[in-house]
Amino acid sequence: MLETYVLHITKECNMQCIYCYEKDKTSTYTWDELKTLLNNIIKHNRNFNLEFLGGEPCLRTDLIKETVNYLESIENLNVDNYIITTNGTIINDELIDLMKKYQKIKYAISMDGNTIMNCLRILKTGFNSHDLVVSNAKKMLSIFGSDRISSHMVTHHYNIGYFNDGIKHLYDIGLRHFGIGTIENTMTIDNDYCQTFIKQHEILSHKIKNGEYEGIHIGLFEGVKPKSDERYYVRDESGKVILETYGRVDNDIKNTDKYKTQPASSPIGNMIYNIREKVYYNHKRIMLSG
Repeated sequence: MLETYVLHITKECNMQCIYCYEKDKTSTYTWDELKTLLNNIIKHNRNFNLEFLGGEPCLRTDLIKETVNYLESIENLNVDNYIITTNGTIINDELIDLMKKYQKIKYAISMDGNTIMNCLRILKTGFNSHDLVVSNAKKMLSIFGSDRISSHMVTHHYNIGYFNDGIKHLYDIGLRHFGIGTIENTMTIDNDYCQTFIKQHEILSHKIKNGEYEGIHIGLFEGVKPKSDERYYVRDESGKVILETYGRVDNDIKNTDKYKTQPASSPIGNMIYNIREKVYYNHKRIMLSG
């Protein structure tokens, strides 16, 4: 599996999601810092995906632009995809122009479904971000189409029971690519959540088999990351997280002495892996059934 490097470009954010796991909400990054990091990455790996993460990365569209332009200027380097993982509240002409210039840039919106499901994703004004994000999603879809605009849904105790309502809502907006996540550190996940997660995905599998969602792509239905796919945090000399890597390349940046690297720990990692694996095999079974 191709390595995906997750580049942190700001920890600042314009939202205050109730379930946010990020403790560092103030760190900023300079182009010189990022360029040094990128140069160290490409010493060891010339073919990878790059994801931009925050905070809210679209607060620093300038750094996204610098990064993409720089990497695309390097000979014999192949970045398959650039993924901007965003809360979807910020779009501007600079970002749109950059995406028009480079077809490999994708815009991945974090939105948890319909208004009720999204109620923990709030702006600093205290309002649910849902309506603003839907408006921006429709605009981006109208410009770039559904292959380049995707949605990441965070599920937890308070919204998993509405999962299929959320999928229909986002599908009706025009989204076709969905990643499904689970709260890991800031809320309690128990057996009831796990069983509901599995059951809701079974319902969706049957709907897809019956032809209700033409062209839909659910990440969990298309593959499960191997258990050995462990995420690592890469920190600079000050201890600030500057990158995440999944350890798919034996001799890449995580094994150098320049940066401090540590595995990311999840208190419920095995539980999450087990339910995701169950969903994947249930979907295969349902699609193959008579």
